[in-house]
Amino acid sequence: MTHTISQHLVRYWGLLALLGWGGLVLALGLISTAPYGLDEGAARGLLLIWSIFDNIANPIVMLGVPDFRALLFIPLGAYWPGSLLAAKVFTLVLAFAAIALLYRWSKRSADEESALIASALLLISPYLLNEIDAIGTGVYLLLAFALGAWLNDAYQRAQRAFGGWFFVQLLWVGVTVTLHPIGLAYPLALALTWHQHPIDPRLKRQLLAGLALVTTVLLILRGGWKTIEWGHNPLLTLAQAHYPTAGLAEPSWIIGGLIAALLACLCWLDRRFLTSDPVGLMLLVGTALGLAAANEAWVLIACALLLYRGTPYLVKLNQSIPGDGLLRQRGLVLALIFVVGTSFMVGDKGRALAVAGQLLNPQDKLIQKLAEEAADMEADFRAASQWPGRTMLAVKRDVFPLPHGAPDGESLLANIKGITHLMFDPRDPRNHQLGNNMGDLTGVTETLTLEEGGVIIRVRTQMLLHRSQDSVTEPESATEELGATANEATPP
Repeated sequence: MTHTISQHLVRYWGLLALLGWGGLVLALGLISTAPYGLDEGAARGLLLIWSIFDNIANPIVMLGVPDFRALLFIPLGAYWPGSLLAAKVFTLVLAFAAIALLYRWSKRSADEESALIASALLLISPYLLNEIDAIGTGVYLLLAFALGAWLNDAYQRAQRAFGGWFFVQLLWVGVTVTLHPIGLAYPLALALTWHQHPIDPRLKRQLLAGLALVTTVLLILRGGWKTIEWGHNPLLTLAQAHYPTAGLAEPSWIIGGLIAALLACLCWLDRRFLTSDPVGLMLLVGTALGLAAANEAWVLIACALLLYRGTPYLVKLNQSIPGDGLLRQRGLVLALIFVVGTSFMVGDKGRALAVAGQLLNPQDKLIQKLAEEAADMEADFRAASQWPGRTMLAVKRDVFPLPHGAPDGESLLANIKGITHLMFDPRDPRNHQLGNNMGDLTGVTETLTLEEGGVIIRVRTQMLLHRSQDSVTEPESATEELGATANEATPP
């Protein structure tokens, strides 16, 4: 009887671990239910899927083609439309699935001990919990890399030209490359792997052609990565990612510099394995590509690389110390687990306090103030926001994408006819001309709030009405004068 129970526990240990870990994350308040702190791409994808299943027409269709993460959101629209908590729990489950796949990969490529340590630390890391709470691209990139390597193995075992595994892998490549520039690591790693170790030259040519076609077409279709902000300082991102809410505390450059130094040393020491293993190559290339847009998703990919490939080196270093006993053989490993685990738990505690205290980053504070402005459902409200997806989820009113700057203020008024509020970051170089236009319309617009996250500007509809009436009256007067002049010139 006991043996049978233990067999069932071994068979379902993954499900039990998911239930235990997920239950603790939700019970400890590490996930917020408020519509703030979300990834812009995820917000747009959720709004699109919810709109389709609820048959609601809203301005989300004007925001362009979302990343293909929206395809994974289809069950959310079918069964839990409008539920933000369901979307976060769904992301939590996918995060656990990604780590389970990475655990199996690390167990094969290194050893079970290292795989278990790395997976446990990643599950409690603030980097992962931040991305789950934001429904960020980092979780989906981890899943894409881990599942992509499994799909590649299945395709190699099948060895069938234009078979089902071929098209499934191309579809998964398409989903991945639309998420983030880091997603390009997937097709690049596949191409390099097949170039180095071709099983069949014909299959190799077909796969390389398919990868190039799918990647090019989808990047042209989406116009790149419009919701990604480029040019982040990687050290600053690493320093801030440890905090539960970015922008509310001074970043620890010691943490950022230490992680960057460890990551650089690991990439050099482990270069042979990383350039020969498909998953290792994806993580390595993704970390390199992500330097151009080093946001929280890039931090999670770099953290996964550091944990899964750095832990085996730490174990080997500890084993090289002469002597017997647990402290000699695993003392260094236990000490590092204690330090890193404690650091992660302190960050998680800060996240729980931030969620309980409803602490928001500067952009979300701005969105919250606009939501207060839109609380009166009887008042006319149509906003244009630099972050339309996130804003629409919070205000629950019509929100349009921010217009581009016009040659002058009058041209801008013509472009934003019907818009009552504008919200954007005036320090963003892309909004420089728009800020100049606002300066030309001081009598027509008023600044509601100017904060670190940006500015909210309200269009004075009464002033616009007076301007339109004046513009109508002046031509009539001119017509009457012209008519009188014509009558005087006409002979009786």
